[in-house]
Amino acid sequence: MRFFLLGAAMALLAAGCGQKGPLYLRDSPPPGVKAAKPKPFEPVPYPARDDEAEGR
Repeated sequence: MRFFLLGAAMALLAAGCGQKGPLYLRDSPPPGVKAAKPKPFEPVPYPARDDEAEGR
């Protein structure tokens, strides 16, 4: 049991090692960083109906 607690404590220390400040998430970037705008949505046109394609 003692080794399990020691291992868990070491894992937590290793997981937090080197982390400075909040994590960078795309939803809320840090001040001064502007994310690239995504391409606007372009709807797919409906295929032509058979009677319109024949020129009726």
